[in-house]
Amino acid sequence: MTANIVVKCRNCRRNIIEDCENHLVNAHNLPRNKDHEVNCLSITEETNIFLNEENLPLWISNKIQEVNWSKGRLNCTECDARIGGFDFISGHKCECLENPLPPVHFIKSKVDLIKVKQ
Repeated sequence: MTANIVVKCRNCRRNIIEDCENHLVNAHNLPRNKDHEVNCLSITEETNIFLNEENLPLWISNKIQEVNWSKGRLNCTECDARIGGFDFISGHKCECLENPLPPVHFIKSKVDLIKVKQ
């Protein structure tokens, strides 16, 4: 059996992303798995879940395009709760000052990552 990771809104429990294995990255923009662990003590990594900007779900891409790839919030499509954001302007760096943070993120306290067996 394989396990798939689903991102759910913590407020309404709606699935935000069904199959997020290819969507999630760490604070250094590397795929989130054990092969790409980074020895960075970033607090940002503990509070945010970053998404690969080149492989975003359609609803997130549409939201980003609405504001011309600038800055904005991501809200649940069901209950409209704030679940994350994006910032293509500021170019914030990780606390280790090595890499710019990925511009699209979910707030860990607003979403749940659930492993679903297939």
